[in-house]
Amino acid sequence: MTETLTLSRYRLAAFLTCPRRFELRFLRRLPWPAAPLDARTETARQQGDVFHQLMERHFLGLPIIAEAIQDTKVKRWWSLYQSSGPKLPDGEAYPERSLTVPVGKHVVNGRFDLIILHQNSAHIFDWKTGRPQSEANLRRDWQTRLYLAMLAESGQALGTRLDPNHISITYWYVNEPDVPRTIHYSQTWHEQNWGDIQEIVAQIDAQLVQDEWPLTEDLDACRHCAYQAYCGRHEAGQANVEAGTEHENDAANLFLEPDLP
Repeated sequence: MTETLTLSRYRLAAFLTCPRRFELRFLRRLPWPAAPLDARTETARQQGDVFHQLMERHFLGLPIIAEAIQDTKVKRWWSLYQSSGPKLPDGEAYPERSLTVPVGKHVVNGRFDLIILHQNSAHIFDWKTGRPQSEANLRRDWQTRLYLAMLAESGQALGTRLDPNHISITYWYVNEPDVPRTIHYSQTWHEQNWGDIQEIVAQIDAQLVQDEWPLTEDLDACRHCAYQAYCGRHEAGQANVEAGTEHENDAANLFLEPDLP
């Protein structure tokens, strides 16, 4: 296979979790045989979507009438942001900005809730309506690693060369509005991080050439995978996957992710 792949944080995580899952899901594009979301989970996801739409509207400078927000939970989240939102740096705001950066023969893609640019610095903000995660976990998360690396490598797309030492990401959780998690990037981390990303993409290239996609040795990952029927991994059992509205649960994300770039 010689086509150019668009790789997201989900797809990188899927490959690292199980190359076979990556092949079935994103190369062969087999139907994702997952059961429909339960009503509570579906409602939570819809509420998260509505909140993100509100935040986009806010940073586009469009008016928001709190009394017109029909969902009481979303209305409370908006109120919390107004009273306890993170301090924003000076700069030009880019809400819901998508970036695509080449890596070898392929590209990585990400959609950012908000980027604020000021000269050669950038600050990412990500709005979370799910279960709060620790800063340590967030530093290891592929959203953090990929988004910081993409900004450091995407100066031309944004019209300015960004210094990794002046790039940060803040996660703001509606459930802990007074405790934003801010993670600062650095040139040293970027060199290691971008090298890791390039290595993963090179591994994907090697598997494309060999056309061999081994199964994970982690049976717990199989328990969260709806493709286990294709792989003869029924003995792993089936876990109850509980998805949040955001990306705090890797297993849930890989299980429920829509087939988007």
